Amino acid sequence: MPVLHIPDTIRYQIIAHSTGATLCLWETAQATSSREQPFLFKVNQRVASKEEAQRLLTYYLEGFKGN
Repeated sequence: MPVLHIPDTIRYQIIAHSTGATLCLWETAQATSSREQPFLFKVNQRVASKEEAQRLLTYYLEGFKGN
């Protein structure tokens, strides 16, 4: 599997469970008095396997690289 460059602000976790896996993906944000959560966005995506979660993560990071 190729090595992924993950920006410093991106965090993820792949969690295996009995029916597949969940990819949790979020982008951290600096805390401010008006920000309720310490992230810009957060996604929890259920998929069929850990491998599919890894592919989804790779797909996301490839798109992020273009920005």
